[in-house]
Amino acid sequence: MVNKKIYCALVVREGMIVRECYGEGFTKHTKGMIFSVTKSFLSALVGIAAGNRYLDLNDAVADHFPAFVSGPQEWYKEDITIENLLMMTSGIFCPANAGFNRRMSQSDNELKLLLRLPVNRRNIGRFIYNDANYHLLSNILWQATGRTPLEFANEALFSRLGITCTEWEADAKGVNYGGYGLKLSGRDLAKFGYLYTKRGIWNGQSLVPESWIDLSTSMKVPTADKDLYYGYGWWNCDIDGLRTYYAVGAGGQYIVCTPQLDLTQVYLCEKNSMASREAAQIWKETIRDCKEQKVDHGLYKGKECIFA
Repeated sequence: MVNKKIYCALVVREGMIVRECYGEGFTKHTKGMIFSVTKSFLSALVGIAAGNRYLDLNDAVADHFPAFVSGPQEWYKEDITIENLLMMTSGIFCPANAGFNRRMSQSDNELKLLLRLPVNRRNIGRFIYNDANYHLLSNILWQATGRTPLEFANEALFSRLGITCTEWEADAKGVNYGGYGLKLSGRDLAKFGYLYTKRGIWNGQSLVPESWIDLSTSMKVPTADKDLYYGYGWWNCDIDGLRTYYAVGAGGQYIVCTPQLDLTQVYLCEKNSMASREAAQIWKETIRDCKEQKVDHGLYKGKECIFA
């Protein structure tokens, strides 16, 4: 590893692990704290739940939690849906993510805090990123399925991917946070990314509905960057004519999927370092190199399959 602040770099091509590097103190077995990449996992769980008719994208938040509309002045909140939460277009006003997350962790009723957050109705339908959307989604998933997100993930997703996950930060009631808090390894992230690269198919079995993969990774809503779009927990961009979508977390955590190249990449950086920018440059260069066939396919022989 050239930059020791990048403690995991993992590339999967055509189902084979073709690059795997770790920084000091990390191995393929090391599980670390995952920040906003967690949102992409929660999105997958919502998709699985929707496929099993536990909930619907068009469900209003108030259908699951009537207290979300707490007064006659908040009638407009009745129209905010699960899809709004997924796309960060709910209009929920929560400007200081870190500060709000600390308040939540110190509260014995985080759900009450979430339901009382103000909504700017002029911003409904407009992309504004904040964790509150996914914390609410996590609570809706819990209520709809009767399981915590971690329980549901282990049952419907992780066990099938060969991922062992026992840690996901949770509120006082045991409901896992939707915006962050999973503890996973680089290989765990690579398995999840490869599942998306292959449109929900894992080793011949459908784990996430193909229609959900298409919806969640599409260019649903424009962001402040004119070349960057958001789907359901995934960011969308174009790299040299190749549609690429990715999950990203604080400090430089990436799962990058380029289906046209059958390419999945994972990078994990030390938080509060400058390595995030370098990691982003590396994954873009890797896409270009694969497109231009600068990578020797012969090198794949004898490589380990991501299913292993």
